[in-house]
Amino acid sequence: MKLRSLLQKVLRGLPYLGKEIRAQVSDHTPIFIGKPRVVHILRNAPCNARCIMCEFGYRKGADFRALFKSPLTDDIFPTLLQQIHELGGRGTMISYTAGEPLMCRPMFDWLEQARKLSLDLRFTTNGYLVDEEMARQLVAADMFNIGVSLESLDPAINEQIRPFPEGTAKTIRAIDLLLQEKQKHRSRLSINIKCTISQINIDAVVGILERWGKIDGVIVTPQMFEVQRDMPPAIKDKLWLTDLGKLEATMQRLKAMRNAGYNLNADDQALDSFVRLYRDDPQRQSSFVHKTVEDLNGHGCNIGTDNLFIVNGEVKLCPYYPALGNVLTDRATLKDMWYSEKAQKIRADIKRCRLLCTLSCLRRVPLSHKIKTFLKM
Repeated sequence: MKLRSLLQKVLRGLPYLGKEIRAQVSDHTPIFIGKPRVVHILRNAPCNARCIMCEFGYRKGADFRALFKSPLTDDIFPTLLQQIHELGGRGTMISYTAGEPLMCRPMFDWLEQARKLSLDLRFTTNGYLVDEEMARQLVAADMFNIGVSLESLDPAINEQIRPFPEGTAKTIRAIDLLLQEKQKHRSRLSINIKCTISQINIDAVVGILERWGKIDGVIVTPQMFEVQRDMPPAIKDKLWLTDLGKLEATMQRLKAMRNAGYNLNADDQALDSFVRLYRDDPQRQSSFVHKTVEDLNGHGCNIGTDNLFIVNGEVKLCPYYPALGNVLTDRATLKDMWYSEKAQKIRADIKRCRLLCTLSCLRRVPLSHKIKTFLKM
């Protein structure tokens, strides 16, 4: 990395470092000065795909149609972004999860508002809608990060999980187009390729890492398949990984590749937790929404110090804990809720939690790993 590029990254990283320092003070002293580093917005919204590990892939009838509708409507977002700015300030990341984000018509208006407020709005896409013009618009929007989901470079594998006509080629093309635009304009945009590891594609993340993992501005994030609510047994059986020996070998290979300079967004603790998730739950009782496996080596969770979740309007410090309030019905602002007495009580409960959370948006990672990952993005 050139010195100029490094200095630019350091300057851009100062607001995030400030939030990390606030979190450390809040976690280890009686003084709470934390601000959310990431605000996660999750809502129901349309999607153009029916991936089998997602509710869009197996819900039917009224249950399927309900996935398209949320009380958190588009018109609420400008006010919501303003409240996030008032709470978190410059450099707050907003992680938007809702169907296929690029189907959302006002998305580029939100990106522009976020840019003016010095917020970093990010989302994950399947890439099916990304053509040359869309790639140009996304890079021009000065996004900090965009996620792209891909389960394998091999269409025969990827499209078992993500059945879409020529979907693998479309996703790979989207990644390459974004990279071309990024390099053309020397953009700060980083591309986070996300791969969910399952029985079908356990080796695929290695190939993805080999293809893009040493390109400046690209990071690869592995994730383990976790059961969704009411998922049909046939899908569980198809995706649930049964060969623990192979899983352990894959994790060891990923560690070696990361140590060899590949841009992998997972430290040893995260990769080890992927194995524990399966090893300690042979009856498959744990799910995406109900955790059963305990992290016996854990030291408590501090996610409530620097993360905030807005789930279809409900405001939470962790998806598995009670809501602080609701942005649709309460007069209190996000700032009021974040610093409320109720929030402090829930933070204390969260710190006693020992459940194993392996999702990239939930797992805690050391500051040193965050810095290394940030510099590679």
